[in-house]
Amino acid sequence: MKESIRSRTKIVYLVNQFHMHGGVQRMLSHKIDAWVDIYGYDVTVITLNQGENPVVYPPENTFKLMDLGLEGVNRHRVKDLWQFLKRLKKVIKKEAPDLIITTLTGIPSLIVPLLYPKVKKVLEIHSSGELSVTKGWRYKWWFLKHYHKVVLLNEDEKKYYRLNNLIVIPNFVKVDNTDFVNYNNREKVILAAGRIHREKQYDHLIQIWEKIYQKYPDWRIAVYGNGDSNLLEKFQNYIILNSIQRIEFIPATDKLDEMLKLTSIFVLTSETECFPMVLIECKKAMLPAISYDSPNGPRHIIADDGILVEHNNIDQFAEALSRLIEDDELRKRLAQRAYNNSAMFSSKEIMKQWAQLV
Repeated sequence: MKESIRSRTKIVYLVNQFHMHGGVQRMLSHKIDAWVDIYGYDVTVITLNQGENPVVYPPENTFKLMDLGLEGVNRHRVKDLWQFLKRLKKVIKKEAPDLIITTLTGIPSLIVPLLYPKVKKVLEIHSSGELSVTKGWRYKWWFLKHYHKVVLLNEDEKKYYRLNNLIVIPNFVKVDNTDFVNYNNREKVILAAGRIHREKQYDHLIQIWEKIYQKYPDWRIAVYGNGDSNLLEKFQNYIILNSIQRIEFIPATDKLDEMLKLTSIFVLTSETECFPMVLIECKKAMLPAISYDSPNGPRHIIADDGILVEHNNIDQFAEALSRLIEDDELRKRLAQRAYNNSAMFSSKEIMKQWAQLV
């Protein structure tokens, strides 16, 4: 039987889009299902520029999707910002939500808390303040303090924000005990996944593999992701120029969950990671992970079930990867621990914190 705090409570999510591959989109899909399954709430997702694109990770439950039709609009220009406000106010008035949750950034995120003061509004911040919070944020604190809560994904992020309305709620995964997973007969594939962006530092991953690939002729690296085509071309040119074998960049896939269950090791070399969804998904998939100790998420996810490497230390990462490739028993132990620890990030436990905000 579904729990219900209040009959037909309505949640509105305000996001840029729901059609591109990424952790924010996967998390949104999980949350929609949790609100409906656990609490019986109605959920509406308002997008700024979804257009006719299909939802990238369709939730299992029914929800309403509404698009403001702002594709190609510059939301930092006064004229276009007015269009954003006009359309948003019309939709919010019609939906009459009990809670508005947004992942927007920039000027739109500063305006949202000033609209409809009787409606609770929550801002989710999915990027690390290590790079995003600068001196230019000084004027933003006044706007952000008008949110009911500003949600951060780990405790270390608090140091970047001069606000009294902060709360930490981590990401989660759906943990299904009926979903059989084992670590036997895995392919000798090292997996990476994420958008092609300089912040992901795939150039580090290429250099790491360059140091060790000749020792492991039956292993390969597969990187799944879309993004900066110019950056991807630079990566591929470097690989060709230096004759690096068995590393491939592949377009993002809707079947990442399945890929995690087929491969042997996951690697993450990002400059910053606030709370990477993919590391939690690795636990559910019984997949050991190696990650830089990037500010500030991986250290809150990887414990005794993976390997944390000094931030941006390419040599240390190469040594850790070699160790895991060569030690079958270590990989199996870490894989089992990862799966056991996945319960720490279950939807029911973490959604209790979200429910308190309604």
